[in-house]
Amino acid sequence: MEPLRGGKLAKLSEEQEKTLKALRPEEKIPAWAFRFLQSIPGVTMVLSGMSNKEQLEENIKTYEEEKPLKEQEMKILLEMAHNMVKGNTLPCTSCRYCTAHCPKGIDIPKILALYNEHVFTGGGFIAPMAISALPDDKKPSACIGCKSCEAVCPQQLKIAEAMSNFVDLLK
Repeated sequence: MEPLRGGKLAKLSEEQEKTLKALRPEEKIPAWAFRFLQSIPGVTMVLSGMSNKEQLEENIKTYEEEKPLKEQEMKILLEMAHNMVKGNTLPCTSCRYCTAHCPKGIDIPKILALYNEHVFTGGGFIAPMAISALPDDKKPSACIGCKSCEAVCPQQLKIAEAMSNFVDLLK
């Protein structure tokens, strides 16, 4: 396992890397996620998947010194994170209004969270594995496209379209 969301947070665009390097030239890109976590009061443990000795050594080096983010660094990092997910993921708040209106009883917030995972990471195994564990009548493919869920969605998400897209992505 690559560090930080399957490596997605360790492999930024050239522009994103340039922005972070301008703030902390000595900091490796994966360390930014750990510094973010060091900035959150109450976070006392961080687990990181590592696949080789180099990643282990980098993590140890990062945690030798606590360097929480400054206010401006946090602002820039959060803006960068927002830009990474906008347009690709769905802003489902898991209010669950949709589930009471789904005639198929699909756990729509759970499916949308997996959809977001799959879209954000550009594929991978997590969402397909989780979906495969569901009964057939609870998978995104069970959605009949009635849009009853959409009628009550406070975020006005196009849920039926997302379900159909997810089915295509999982093929």
